[in-house]
Amino acid sequence: MLDQAIAHYESGDRAAAKAVATSIADGSPERGDALNLLAVIAQDEGQQSEAERCARAAIATNTQNPIFLNTLGNGLLSQGRSDEAVSVLLEAHRAAPDQADILFNLANAQKQDGQLEDAIDSYYRVLALRPGHSGAYNNLALILKSTGDVESAAAILIEAVAHAPRSGELRFNLGNALHAAGRLSAAESAYRKTIELIPAHADAHVNLGVVLAEGGLKADAEKYFRKALTINPNFAPAYVGLADLVDDGNLDAVAHRRAVLALKPELPAIRSSLLMCMHYAPEATRDELFAEHKTFGAMHGNRVPRIAGIERDFSPDRKLRIGFVSGDFRFHAMLFFVPRVLEARDPASWEVYCYSTTTKTDGDTKVFRAAADKWRDVRSLTADGLADLIAQDGIDILIDLSGHAPNNRLLAFAAKPAPLQIAWGNYVDTRGLEAIDVLLGDPVHTPVEDDRYYVERVNRFAPDHICYRPPAYAPPVAAAPCLTKGCVTFGNFGEIAKIGPASIARWAAVLRAVPDSRFLLSGHFLAEGPQQGRIISMFMDEGIGTDRIIFQTGGSHAEFLGQYADVDIVLDTTPYSGGLSTCEALLMGVPVLTVAGERFCGRQAAAHLASGGFPEGVAQSANDLVATAQGLAGDFAALAELRKALRSRFLDSRLCDAPAFAADFYGALRAEWTALCAAKQQRS
Repeated sequence: MLDQAIAHYESGDRAAAKAVATSIADGSPERGDALNLLAVIAQDEGQQSEAERCARAAIATNTQNPIFLNTLGNGLLSQGRSDEAVSVLLEAHRAAPDQADILFNLANAQKQDGQLEDAIDSYYRVLALRPGHSGAYNNLALILKSTGDVESAAAILIEAVAHAPRSGELRFNLGNALHAAGRLSAAESAYRKTIELIPAHADAHVNLGVVLAEGGLKADAEKYFRKALTINPNFAPAYVGLADLVDDGNLDAVAHRRAVLALKPELPAIRSSLLMCMHYAPEATRDELFAEHKTFGAMHGNRVPRIAGIERDFSPDRKLRIGFVSGDFRFHAMLFFVPRVLEARDPASWEVYCYSTTTKTDGDTKVFRAAADKWRDVRSLTADGLADLIAQDGIDILIDLSGHAPNNRLLAFAAKPAPLQIAWGNYVDTRGLEAIDVLLGDPVHTPVEDDRYYVERVNRFAPDHICYRPPAYAPPVAAAPCLTKGCVTFGNFGEIAKIGPASIARWAAVLRAVPDSRFLLSGHFLAEGPQQGRIISMFMDEGIGTDRIIFQTGGSHAEFLGQYADVDIVLDTTPYSGGLSTCEALLMGVPVLTVAGERFCGRQAAAHLASGGFPEGVAQSANDLVATAQGLAGDFAALAELRKALRSRFLDSRLCDAPAFAADFYGALRAEWTALCAAKQQRS
């Protein structure tokens, strides 16, 4: 009967296979094998809870059976529970150390869980057990490429293609590695071979189009972008490629996204990207930003069906489950703001689930994972699949940390999988969705008079809506460089996207007011000549010569922080203010000067300075900022004394007080939950 059930399954008749396996599972000696088959069938049908139940029942019949453990591990991995999957698949591998398929599944779980070194080792051991294993080659190359070692990734894939010359996916990934390495001709050949092997490979058509466009062959590129759209009419990268063809360097980021949306207005990822870009654009007004957020909500707020029939215990004082959804559980600004808050919770009152949509996990992913009670790697889940998982997990309060940043899952929030949904963290504005109830803000970022710009109700729960954790590897505060150099060095270490004409004009006004001063910029993107040239050109437009501009190229984060030793005063960016960079400057003893902008994103430095021990750094106007900079630059001794005191003032400030922040944060969540419970009881 078991053979019959397996034969039905292999022929594609899952219903017949399930019927026979169910009858076997009712007490026969092959009960474990039948339950395992039922688990596999349930996985195929997307019934993850049933699959897990059957797999665990199979394991109960034989706790060391590697096949049963492998089935459970794969099921956990498909649910995003990569940490649990690694544990189970390690057991399966120990029980069957020579089974290449089990070891490959373990490697996949390690890769998804961010254990990259272990995954690399496991993939190499798979290749030792089964030379030519395409999946191991492919995934090994993807890890190497994600860590920046594109040449090694290409070499691995060239070896893989020798074993499997008819594999289109290997050719495609080889093309990606070669493209990343700047080998355009070889990448073009790889993509063309992919299309020959898999004619309906939309990604290969788009990537070939990108390579051709970079080589100046725009007419040929357009042909491949349009071919991708015949394969998949909703394929966003193809529309992006077509829009790029009309950009000869004149389209700015906002205009580019609008060009894509003119071709395909219903693409949520492009509309989110437009919103991100508008925050960096000085010409975008607050009213325009809000209107665009409302458009996103109107177009996509009902794209995923609402989760129906969720039952929750609306008791105000019970232990609650909080879910955090983010695409940035990695080395990112959130690393210095979020884990500390998770760790400071009362475990008797709160259970934390993290839903990671992070596509490029790294060594710091484990910091977030360790801070959570439950970890869910959900990067491969659709919006409705994620909403279903959140509902199954019984999340009471769901918190979005990404907003419209890449890899967000706002469409899952639109399905309302949790009774209370909150916006907090990385994104600096409303999400635009009626399904999100509350935005956590503060009096500086989100003043009361701005409530009309938020779809959510704003809860100003603390003096600053974030709490900063300094890295243990931060170097000591250096002496003020003006003492040895004889002049003041202004600077900015913010992200390159924030450095535009508006910021340069403000900085140039300070440099003109302090004639002997210089300006230093640091960041790894500044290693690129075109980026330096763009910044120099903007300074020259303001009458500032190249002899006053200094570039440094970052390095490791500790080295990057150490470069504050060469800066006396940081000048903030506009219209998008410095968030993490403001905290880092204060940590390194460097005063920051800013003017609070009109938007949430333009007030980050103002909020962090007010809460971080240096409120005098907040100027009332651009002219006031110039005057403040002149005053600081005119007294080297006072500047040096301020530098000695600033780190202590910062670390003792409210911005770094994790217990106080946690009390406010979890107090706000409890108050919101209590209010929801009262509203539910009133309605009932």
